[in-house]
Amino acid sequence: MSTYNSSYPAYAKVIHLGFVLFGVSAFLTGELAEDGSASFGYLLHAYLGLLLLAFILIRIGVGVVSSGILSFKTWSPFSRIQWGLALEDFRALFSLHVPHREKHQGLAGVTQAFGLVIFAWMAATGTLLFILGGGPESEFFEIIEEIHEVGESIIPLYLILHVGAVILHTLSGSHVWKRMFSLRDV
Repeated sequence: MSTYNSSYPAYAKVIHLGFVLFGVSAFLTGELAEDGSASFGYLLHAYLGLLLLAFILIRIGVGVVSSGILSFKTWSPFSRIQWGLALEDFRALFSLHVPHREKHQGLAGVTQAFGLVIFAWMAATGTLLFILGGGPESEFFEIIEEIHEVGESIIPLYLILHVGAVILHTLSGSHVWKRMFSLRDV
């Protein structure tokens, strides 16, 4: 059982806030980008996406070089152990029990990894479109644009999953959101 009194350090909260602000804002302004690369809506969407990319690169850098709470050294979302823990968590949910794990373990770890992957996917493909934009649209551009647009339907799924898990934990008496949003440690 995890102790939910421990919170994240200030730098982790800033990174999370960057994902929330720039990732969700870029997602919400996606339809504004339809008016062409010279429009305000396109530039707003593009620059929000580029800011998201900066936060993703910071998160990846911290994950690679750090030995702290955001380190990737002890978090392997693709390991057999992680997926075994996630399967146990699914079983617990089907038994109407909310699973409690250490940070980045089990279903929570898989969900967090999914979020990093989907936001990195959207930021990388969007950045590539931004770099390629302005010239005549090639077949390569069209493929990247289609790959980018697939993420538009995956992001709401992730947000529902992530926010839904936080709400479920809160309703079960574990206020995990306080670890990320408490200002005591900032």
